[in-house]
Amino acid sequence: MKLQREISAGVAIPIVAAVLWFAPPWAFGSLAGVLGLATLLEFYRIAEAAGLPVPKTLALLFAAGILAAAAAPAASPSGVVVAGGIFLLAALFSAAVLVSDVPLPLSLAGAGAALLGIALVVLPFCGLMWLDRAYLPGATAKFGARLVFFLFATIWACDSFAYYVGKNLGRHKLAPEVSPKKTIEGAIGGFAGSLLVAAIASSLFLREFRPVEAAIVGGLASSAGQLGDLVESMFKRAAGVKDSGVFLPGHGGFYDRVDSLLFAVPVLCGAILLKMTT
Repeated sequence: MKLQREISAGVAIPIVAAVLWFAPPWAFGSLAGVLGLATLLEFYRIAEAAGLPVPKTLALLFAAGILAAAAAPAASPSGVVVAGGIFLLAALFSAAVLVSDVPLPLSLAGAGAALLGIALVVLPFCGLMWLDRAYLPGATAKFGARLVFFLFATIWACDSFAYYVGKNLGRHKLAPEVSPKKTIEGAIGGFAGSLLVAAIASSLFLREFRPVEAAIVGGLASSAGQLGDLVESMFKRAAGVKDSGVFLPGHGGFYDRVDSLLFAVPVLCGAILLKMTT
């Protein structure tokens, strides 16, 4: 299974890198938007498998609108606009449940699941698009593309180190009810691996960050990513499903492959915003 994951990653990563470096600027936004919608659909299917009725059609339509707006070249939503948009979505999803066939006792859960999907899936993909266009004064060419690649590299390093350290040295379970195979030793190994790869990445292709800075950001992002992986495992356990879907051998569904990314993206976005103001 792990070998299949490595082979599939070896195919997917060069494709994403090619889009970042060589395709027109809109191409990555389009790819992220499609992946975001596919992931959101899988999230809603997990919610339905757990017995939570979700107004999928309306939610996916609004998600498509949000992702399209985020992919626009001039997209730079303020915090007020984002907050207002989230409120509007919450109100609309509540109204959608009101006029749907959702049983009354499940109305709160259905509306909550719809909004949670937007917050956990769509907003991080919007953040990923923003990172691709991010710029710092004095940064060299393709700074945004290198940021995204840095994020992928640290998450991949964390996943790989966590697997091999946990397999060979793991003794203490991290979250046995949610993910029985994950260990504390594996989580520590993943964190250490992300620190190492992030520091190396700053020396090789992201010199706008000092190695120590990159290691801190990469370590925090990877730790958030491990939390995101556990959160998805929790959802799947609650729904009684093994994978969110199937799109590549050994990888499961889209959500299975981006669960760590969804939690790591906001960390890197925060780091860039902080660096912009200092």
